[in-house]
Amino acid sequence: MSDIPVKAVLAAGILGGIWLFIMTYLGSNAGTMTAPYDIMTIGGMRGETDPVLAFFFLYPFVLSFTSAIVFGMVRTSLEGPDIRQGLHFGLIMILLVMVPSLYVIYTSMTYPPGFFIGSLFTDLIGFPVLGILYARIWSGMAGKQKANSPAAGE
Repeated sequence: MSDIPVKAVLAAGILGGIWLFIMTYLGSNAGTMTAPYDIMTIGGMRGETDPVLAFFFLYPFVLSFTSAIVFGMVRTSLEGPDIRQGLHFGLIMILLVMVPSLYVIYTSMTYPPGFFIGSLFTDLIGFPVLGILYARIWSGMAGKQKANSPAAGE
């Protein structure tokens, strides 16, 4: 991880976390509008007054920071312009995060259809845009590094 710029991970983690938080909210609303449900009535959910439930809202940031680190590791393997790199990374996220998660939830829990609709909305839109955001941040950081390099003055 020594060649991964810390500033890029911090910027990507924070901005990506905000993006995923917004997408989670929009996806949840899309799911409840399509097939109404109340997530707090699903078995196994902590009560609204349980302080540990507050950690649930950190999930987009945890996912964003960890995926930003992974992006930093694989970015040189992604070809093409920023948008293409971002879409490829978004597809990787869909395959590694969304598909297994929804599979486990669908096969082991009786969640309402609105939950799955919301999750699909969130992940199918959120992950590709997250990848594009990461690619733009990394290319912006690389541009700044080139401008600040000793060879830039020549």
